[in-house]
Amino acid sequence: MPIAELFLGAFLQVLFDRLASRELFKFAQRERIDTLFKKWEKMLKSIKEVLNDAEDKQLTGCHEVKSWLEDLENLAYDIEDLLEEFTIESTKSKFKAEPGTSKAHSLLPSCCFTMSPRALMFNHKMRSEMGELDARLGKIIELKNGLGLRKNEGERLAYRQLGKPKRTTNLPEPCFVSREDEKREILKLLVREEDDRTCADLEVIAIVGMGGVGKTSLAQQVYNDAGVTHYFDVKKWVCVSDDFDVHAITKCILQKTNPSLPCNDKDLDWCQEKLKESLLGKKFLFILDDVWNEDYEEWSVLLKPFESGAKGKKIIVTTRNRKVALMADAQLITLELLSLDDCMTLFVSHTFGVQNSNHRPRFEALGLQIVEKCKGLPLAVKTVAGLLRTTVNPCDWEDILNSKIWNLSEGRNDIIPALKLSYLHLPSHLRRCFAYCAIFPKDYEIKHDELIHWWSAEGLLEGKGGKNRWNLGLNYFNELESRSLFQKSSTDGSRFLMHDLVNDLAKLVAGATHYGSGEFEFEGDQNNASLVRHASFIPNRRIVPEKFKIYHQMKRLRSFISLAKHSYPWICLSQKVLCDLLSKLKYLRVLSLSRYNISEVPDCIGDLSHLRHLNLSYTNIARLPKSIVGLYNIETLMLRGCESLIELPEDMEKLINIRFLDITDTPSLRAVPLYIANLVGLEMLSKFIVGTETELRLKELKKLKNLREELCIFDLHKVQDVGDAKDVDLLAKEGICRLTLQWSKDFENSRNEELEAKVLDFLRPHQNVKNLMISYYGGIEFTSWLGNPSHVHIVHLHLHECRRAKALPSLGRLSFLKELHIEGLDAIHRIGFEFYGAESPFPSLTTLEFRNMPLWEDWSHCFGSKEGVVFPSLEHLVLMNCPMLIKRLPSELSSLIRLEINSCPRMDASHSDIISLPSLNELEFKGCNEGVLKSLVDLTSLTTLVIKNAAKLTCLNREFTNFLIKLEKLHMGGCNELMFLWQDRDVVEKLGCLKNLCVWECPKFMSFVAGEEDIKLPNNLEIIRLLECVNLEKLPSKMHTLSSLRRLIIRDCPKLMSFLETGILTSVRSSNINRYDMSQSLPTGLSIYSEGPSSSINHVDMTSCLQELAIYGCKSLPASPFSEGRFLPATLKKLIINRCSGVKSLAEIILDGRQSLQVIEIESCINLRSLPQGLHTLSQLTSLKLRSCPALELECFPPLPPSISTFFLWDCPNIKGLPNQLNQLTCLHDFSCAVMRFPDGGLPPQLRALYVGIRGNMKQPVEEWLTPLTSLQVLWINSNAGGVGKEEDLALPPLPSLHRLWIYNMENVERLSSNLPSSLRSLTIRRCPKLRELPQDGLPPSLERLVIYECGILEERCKKGTGCYWHLIREIPEIRLNSRLIS
Repeated sequence: MPIAELFLGAFLQVLFDRLASRELFKFAQRERIDTLFKKWEKMLKSIKEVLNDAEDKQLTGCHEVKSWLEDLENLAYDIEDLLEEFTIESTKSKFKAEPGTSKAHSLLPSCCFTMSPRALMFNHKMRSEMGELDARLGKIIELKNGLGLRKNEGERLAYRQLGKPKRTTNLPEPCFVSREDEKREILKLLVREEDDRTCADLEVIAIVGMGGVGKTSLAQQVYNDAGVTHYFDVKKWVCVSDDFDVHAITKCILQKTNPSLPCNDKDLDWCQEKLKESLLGKKFLFILDDVWNEDYEEWSVLLKPFESGAKGKKIIVTTRNRKVALMADAQLITLELLSLDDCMTLFVSHTFGVQNSNHRPRFEALGLQIVEKCKGLPLAVKTVAGLLRTTVNPCDWEDILNSKIWNLSEGRNDIIPALKLSYLHLPSHLRRCFAYCAIFPKDYEIKHDELIHWWSAEGLLEGKGGKNRWNLGLNYFNELESRSLFQKSSTDGSRFLMHDLVNDLAKLVAGATHYGSGEFEFEGDQNNASLVRHASFIPNRRIVPEKFKIYHQMKRLRSFISLAKHSYPWICLSQKVLCDLLSKLKYLRVLSLSRYNISEVPDCIGDLSHLRHLNLSYTNIARLPKSIVGLYNIETLMLRGCESLIELPEDMEKLINIRFLDITDTPSLRAVPLYIANLVGLEMLSKFIVGTETELRLKELKKLKNLREELCIFDLHKVQDVGDAKDVDLLAKEGICRLTLQWSKDFENSRNEELEAKVLDFLRPHQNVKNLMISYYGGIEFTSWLGNPSHVHIVHLHLHECRRAKALPSLGRLSFLKELHIEGLDAIHRIGFEFYGAESPFPSLTTLEFRNMPLWEDWSHCFGSKEGVVFPSLEHLVLMNCPMLIKRLPSELSSLIRLEINSCPRMDASHSDIISLPSLNELEFKGCNEGVLKSLVDLTSLTTLVIKNAAKLTCLNREFTNFLIKLEKLHMGGCNELMFLWQDRDVVEKLGCLKNLCVWECPKFMSFVAGEEDIKLPNNLEIIRLLECVNLEKLPSKMHTLSSLRRLIIRDCPKLMSFLETGILTSVRSSNINRYDMSQSLPTGLSIYSEGPSSSINHVDMTSCLQELAIYGCKSLPASPFSEGRFLPATLKKLIINRCSGVKSLAEIILDGRQSLQVIEIESCINLRSLPQGLHTLSQLTSLKLRSCPALELECFPPLPPSISTFFLWDCPNIKGLPNQLNQLTCLHDFSCAVMRFPDGGLPPQLRALYVGIRGNMKQPVEEWLTPLTSLQVLWINSNAGGVGKEEDLALPPLPSLHRLWIYNMENVERLSSNLPSSLRSLTIRRCPKLRELPQDGLPPSLERLVIYECGILEERCKKGTGCYWHLIREIPEIRLNSRLIS
């Protein structure tokens, strides 16, 4: 049974606080409605008194009480909305009524004062609404009295009964999978050897994870391990559960430790004293299973007797809450979800066991799909497996597969109580926040900062004055995560997920008030739309009005959040459709339209007086409407990534409640409003643009004392008075952790170097700044605070384009610095001791980049006369475009993992310079002298080596290659002097791990090794690519021994002759031969045969792994490349022959036995005259594409196999007819052709895509061959198709399934008929110069995209705003006129 709201107590408290608001009460007195408010408050308090009993009753199955609670919740929402209206009007009247408050009065738009509050409040609508709410509240009270609800007293019995978990024992489960690493880690902690240094204190280990993840099962395995049993003198198991009663737990442990000791009537002191005696000098292990207690005092009391034990005493607790582990100061063991393979093993064991294993093959596919639904949760796997254990009926399995796990029989379902317990243990304020997450679809990756903003806008955060709401929201989120209700994404550490079953729990809890896109599947469900208060929307790339239809019914909606689940660059939506939606949703508090391709925000947004959060990030807007300054309730305005935004409204300072203004990444925004610093409540102003004397000055930032997170100050070169920088007092803004200081990019005109230096000096930030970027600074020296560890604790530092700075500060003294990027410092000549600043510099630095340093020559690593270890922790080093740099790298880089050296041509190393890189995994060496390579030693960890444009490099020398014992990837390109890869065959033996080899654009590259000797390439090679090596003459003759090679690509290697002798290797799966002009036949590896009996030839297929063969631009191939016994391997799946002008015949291709062939593509073979014989025998052939073969003459195209699904025949003018019985190809779905006529019987009726480019004039009427295609979804058609386009009216036969339609070259058409199908989504019209009329009743409402090219008359009529057809098309999400997007 779904759970009704269990947070109504917290919700009602919000109403009490609102009703008790001093300002609102004064307003109510003035408007003579204070008596009504007092009445409501009294009635709501009487309801709150029985709320616990009501929630208990509905949890135990009372439907009447559940219905009453749902009505109460909806009423509470409506009352809060009304009180919000009162608050808004109260504030407006306050600003209007108070004389002498011109400043405050000016902070509100004039539209607020066009009607008196009394006239507004007591019009007919408001009176009616108040009367309705009063009546509903009276009805709620009446029903309450009839339900026999009791006042809150004593403990919540229903909570205890519903949430009571099953008691656990120490006996292990018979089937335990995975968790070997975690078990090994715990055993290591438990049974490690004790010595004199071992701490005598009690050690606690906590196993943490979400409900049902297997914490208890792992603890049971550890508890019953033989080594554990032998190691400990005493070990006992205690199931604690949610009732953390210190006395009861102590008594339980005592009874298990000393069974003969009676203690039923003994108090806590006696029990603890006896337990202490029992444990004295003993090494014990206690498992406390399922602990929920977070109270440190209770925990401390429980542990008192345990201190008497011996060294090595341990406790293991299992818990869902990480805070329990922290409270216990425990070693944390976190359990993640199981892999799919482990879940399948668990499922099979519990479903089939050993005796019924013979049923397994029949159900394996269904079982895998069922297990995937469990998303790695062992409890869900075992529960479903238990339900299926007694049935071998496939229908029962499919029922389980198609059911929600929550809907399974609760009597046999342990999942619901297990996860419901997590919810019941949440405090009421967290329940509301958790329930809000019901709007998220499954697998949606949540940004926690966005969610906190939404919680705040919805009033779910209870911070006073709003100053601490963000931190409070962060605490709430972290609390939910610590309780395993959120999990970190495995792909993005900044995002979080809810397990599918936790997501289901949130939806059960939230009920009808929370809606996720697409949840109302049936018409009956839509009756609930009016109850929805919080909703998400999952957009397609283009949104038609129908998609918003259900939201129009949500009149009281508070949150409309568009969630981009797909990675669309833009989401298209017409302004008309957006305006229609917003006009229906007057109570919105949260509106998120991030990544919508909207260029204008409707003016009607100013009517959303309740709005607190507006997200228009990554939209195409240039400016906001003036009406937006009327939203003085707004707290958050997100405009991040609005690249076209050029200005903010002049009166933005009227948004007196705004706290977050995010204008990050808005390059077109060159100024911010003059009085924006008057918004003293701002906590985030991501971009502050300094103006001139008459504009916004830097010193105005002083007023914004609450700024935090990110601040970017632009145009600092405009500061004329250094006192402005001093007044800012960045040092006092301790909430800022990311700071950017940017001057002008223009260094050509005069810059006041001394002034800029003083400005930077006064802009010293607080120590909390972790990320600092200084761009285009014009001073000669950097400020002293930048290299002072007592001033800053910077972790990431970027010095960008500070072109006049002649020396770097002592950055080596910054002990917290992890990443340092130095770029475009044009005046730097030398970097030495002043950069390090200490003898042990950069202790934490892991990433160092120097880029675009044109005058940098000398890099010293010495302290006095001795070279020191300057980067002990460095893992990633980049040197790019430093053309004058001579000195070598530091010699001690033992931690370096990745090294990139690019365009440093003068950098060299003497014979005595040795640079040891034992940890290096990746080396990119581009545009540099080969001498640097020779200085690198100990490259025994290197797995990736990329060398490009290495001057004078002729081959990799022996000494260097000998280190490459782990090399997996070798890419060499653009090395003009490279002749060979290796000096001799012996060094190749060192490259046993090499898998990927690529050589490109090396004009002198002749062979793999020097000399005439042949070599055997490394056995593990999987990919070889040889590109544009014009002098490459031969491949190793032993290439056929490479059993691991899967892909071979050769392009533009005209002299390569030995390939013809070697052939394609037996292991190769994909071979690409491109512009191989010297090849006069195909590789002999395609044809090896032996003589058999005289009556036949038995072909021996030696290329049994080849799956793809692509031949491009081999102009010298003979007329019959598959003659002389060459044949295709039986394993071949894809054959491509493209731009081979010498090929005339493919008739010699033997297709018999080539049943793996799936794709054939032949294109631009201008002399081809024949096709392979027996195409119809290829039973697996799914795609045949033939294009631009003008010499190919066929009266009738040969028969095709029944398996064909894609047939493409284009630009082959001498093919007179299509295959006979084309209509019998039942698998054909995608058909493209340019022919004179279709065969008798027409086209296959199941076609889904048809591209028709008719040559000449087809005589067959279009109705004859198009009407039967009732499944057609895509149609491309021109004017020659059976009379289409010859008349003034363009009328196509009914095509009920059509999604996309292209109409081309209809020179006579003037009118488009009105019989376009209602399923149509995209319509493209091109080169129809006379077309002037669209259907009178408009285009189908399903249309998402309208594209019009080279149709002058129609384009004029469809112009935005002025065209006579604009009113018919303005709701279409995407409209393009000659490639220009207008909607």
